[in-house]
Amino acid sequence: MTLDKIAGCVSLGRGLIDKTALAIFGLLAPWRDPSRWRWWSLVESVVPRIWLKPDKLNGLRVLIEPANWSQTIIFEEVFLRSGYDLNKVKFTPEVVLDCGAHIGMFSLLAKSRFPTARTILYEPNPKNIQMIRRQIAGNKLDIQLVESAVSTETKTLLFAASNSHSGTLLHHGSRPGAYQVQAINFVEAFRQIKTNSLLLKMDIEGEERNVLPALLPLLPRQSALFFETHFGEPGWLEIQQLLTQNGFCVEQINSRDEFCDGFACRE
Repeated sequence: MTLDKIAGCVSLGRGLIDKTALAIFGLLAPWRDPSRWRWWSLVESVVPRIWLKPDKLNGLRVLIEPANWSQTIIFEEVFLRSGYDLNKVKFTPEVVLDCGAHIGMFSLLAKSRFPTARTILYEPNPKNIQMIRRQIAGNKLDIQLVESAVSTETKTLLFAASNSHSGTLLHHGSRPGAYQVQAINFVEAFRQIKTNSLLLKMDIEGEERNVLPALLPLLPRQSALFFETHFGEPGWLEIQQLLTQNGFCVEQINSRDEFCDGFACRE
């Protein structure tokens, strides 16, 4: 399996230098949770970060930490499994919104495909925010970063995250290790964004059940949405029905345990 992943990474590159960097990443990256592998800290000390140049980014680069399993998962999702197939978007969006941006890989992909689109990222995790800033600076991009979680209210809330690619806003109660983040009323923020066409990515760990019902009626007619649902089949059916009622064609891209990835488009 690891050899397949290394070969897949190499195939993403165009020139020898890019293929070599991608091969190194494919070799070092943990393709499953390495929490029990104490020696993995050695990888982190030898190659803490590496710039990769997948051909899909059309000349842009992505900065990634090879020892960070969370980043490996999202890299696989974006570049190896094509979880965000932008060929599905049949129009050029004026605005791209990345809600739950992680370290910005989807935004880089979208910016490489739609370079004129105004791009705004929303992310509450401080470590991820640092990586996003490096991505923006390293590619000299005009991208707006909002250091907030996406919700239906503007306030400080507790945020529980066991790793960098997941995190849940706690509207009530607390959990061990939870920390405070700023949440933004995304529905009200969207009212200030004037656009006739939109590409929206929403991976906000269950908060979509609160945000989407109020947001969908405000979206422009020409809209495309990549999204993740939670809570198993009932959670998927709930969001699928909501999107369909608002005129979207919906397809399921992937399903794993209680999570479902989908794409919806309205033209």
